[in-house]
Amino acid sequence: MDLSFAQTHIEAEIHKRDEHLKESGEEPPAKKQRIGNKNSAEITKVVKEDIPSGSVQQRCSPRKRLDVSTSNESLQQKSASPSKKCKQKFIYGNYTKYYGYRNMDKVFHDVRLDVFDAYSDLFAGKSVLDIGCNTGILTIEVAKRFKVKSIIGLDIDRHLIDQAFKVLNRQKKSLPFDNESKRLEIFPFNINFVHGNYVLKDDVLLEIEKPQFEIVLCLSLTKWIHLNFGDKGLKQAFRRMFLQLKPQGVLILEAQCFNNYAKRKRITDTIYHNYRAIEFFPQDFHTYLLSAEVGFKNCELMGVPDHCKAGFQRPIYIFYK
Repeated sequence: MDLSFAQTHIEAEIHKRDEHLKESGEEPPAKKQRIGNKNSAEITKVVKEDIPSGSVQQRCSPRKRLDVSTSNESLQQKSASPSKKCKQKFIYGNYTKYYGYRNMDKVFHDVRLDVFDAYSDLFAGKSVLDIGCNTGILTIEVAKRFKVKSIIGLDIDRHLIDQAFKVLNRQKKSLPFDNESKRLEIFPFNINFVHGNYVLKDDVLLEIEKPQFEIVLCLSLTKWIHLNFGDKGLKQAFRRMFLQLKPQGVLILEAQCFNNYAKRKRITDTIYHNYRAIEFFPQDFHTYLLSAEVGFKNCELMGVPDHCKAGFQRPIYIFYK
């Protein structure tokens, strides 16, 4: 029998059966397509429209399904998000224009450098770590003005570190081609920047710290460590500073007063929780740093910057190892 004739005959019979079922009030079975292959074998498959969409499984790996699901969720969130730009929250004090509003002059001049001037011999030929360096402008100025051996600027914000490298590269490109600074490893080739969080994930990591620097700068940073990582995080950071200092090394500390914290306490839930739980106050820092738990032997007042805003007139102390 001719296959095409047989198929037509079968379809006519199915049609008659469906009409009969409809007249009797019954639902006809799911529609089927019959496709002849090259070997004249009959392949039957259910038409997609007769199957509920939820019962069709995509044949792809779990990873791919997860990726698709995640991308769909992100698209939904994007469409649901308001068109207005949200105000950026600098939860670590990582202000993009920090040096713009801190400094009195349009041309860069950080008044803390005036305090450092009286201790220029302390910096000369020394290895320095600047924690929370922001865009690196002060880091570069310290290297330039006080002829340090080397200086590393560290910041938790990768974008700020990228900006710091741009500033540094402009300094390098401004030098004559035959300049000897690179060979001699002096300014600006004695400066480096690193992205990272100074607060370690676990105190046990303090056990592998080794003395690396002769000076550690911690300038206007304690508030942000305190708010984000609590009493425990700040105490750990102080212990790490001590451990990273070589014998006779110094910590130069400019801490914010506690009254300065309240304005930022509601930036995030974590910050608010940490703020409410504070028991280790700035007035306790000196006692803690000089205690056996940390180990500094003595300290002295370095000076108070002569800033036009009272909020930036913070005393700067030197702690000696």
